Amino acid sequence: MHDHQINPQAIVKPNSFIGLMTLYESNFLRLLDLIPHIKDLEGTYIANATGENDILFAINEKTKYTISFSMSYIFEGNLGIEFEPNLEVIVYLDGKLAQVTSLNEGQKITILSKITHSHNTIINLLWRKNIIFNKWLEHISDKGYCF
Repeated sequence: MHDHQINPQAIVKPNSFIGLMTLYESNFLRLLDLIPHIKDLEGTYIANATGENDILFAINEKTKYTISFSMSYIFEGNLGIEFEPNLEVIVYLDGKLAQVTSLNEGQKITILSKITHSHNTIINLLWRKNIIFNKWLEHISDKGYCF
């Protein structure tokens, strides 16, 4: 078993500060497993896997110690192209952590955003956003997406 395959909610108390930091670390490890060369990326990319929706991945900002990016599935709907879950993530390279800073913000209210915003405490909200990211990274890695 690899570190990124550890289920954070099984080893620490969910919705706790320690649990949140463990989740950020798991996000970082899953992200590096999926995109090992993330430090070298610039710009926008489309990732794909057979039989799956494409994923839009865009580097928004890079500093010596952080990388900010957005990541979303691309859906073609009746009203045009939609992006879900429209995540904004910051990677702390020195701390080896990846934190979701935004989930569907600035878009219409979706079922996903209703679920993630159902509790008001900050750690709970951060936990929910980052669990979604963690499980999504696991899913797209399992599906064989290439960046």
